[in-house]
Amino acid sequence: MTHRTTPPYLIVPRYLAGPDPDATTTAADVLKSAGWYAEQTPDHTDYVDPGGLRQAHHLPDPGADLMGPGQPLMAWEFTASPVPGAPAVWTVWFCHDTPPEIIAAFAAALADDTPAPGSGAGPHYLQPPALPEQATIPLAAAGWMRDVGNGDIAWYGPHQQVVVVTARFPDTSGRGAANWLCAARRATDTIALWLALASPRTPTHLITALCRAITDPTPVPRRTPPSPETGALTITHPA
Repeated sequence: MTHRTTPPYLIVPRYLAGPDPDATTTAADVLKSAGWYAEQTPDHTDYVDPGGLRQAHHLPDPGADLMGPGQPLMAWEFTASPVPGAPAVWTVWFCHDTPPEIIAAFAAALADDTPAPGSGAGPHYLQPPALPEQATIPLAAAGWMRDVGNGDIAWYGPHQQVVVVTARFPDTSGRGAANWLCAARRATDTIALWLALASPRTPTHLITALCRAITDPTPVPRRTPPSPETGALTITHPA
């Protein structure tokens, strides 16, 4: 068995690094540091911000399913509501095998209450979304390939193993709304390594934070490297 004090492997890109049971910073850590209240049950943990408007639901058991039978197995569900107890304005889901650094970065953006320059009235997490192209600026900056078809926009990362897709449709604002899908697959077949989903009214800056986290070139530590089927990785093992 590998001892916990053994220096970890450092892996790039992070979207192929896989899950990490030994992650030093998780979404749960981020939310608790931000003062969110945690209520734990035998099979899940609910996190709520001090104002009661932002929520996170965590199912640590891979056998559990947030989205119902026949749907992807989701570990995290993030939502925001206009008043405590009201239906969610938007929802973002992450599946169990999503690299924890990506989920933690999204949680940090959601929990951050620092006023944004030029932000509109109301809390940042209830701001209406802007055009989807604004959310994908980090993908363009990272050199991802953009593909447009039938009103949908897909951005493909290196070797087409990772994709961010926005499916647009008209809404009452006339600006268009978008469902979001982020996913990575193995190099040897079409089996998904992980995926994340976001509903149409998810604020643009939160999707931007997600795209920035996916494309972050900083190596991430793992005690065990991913399998060879995962794809092209740069793996180093510090002495």
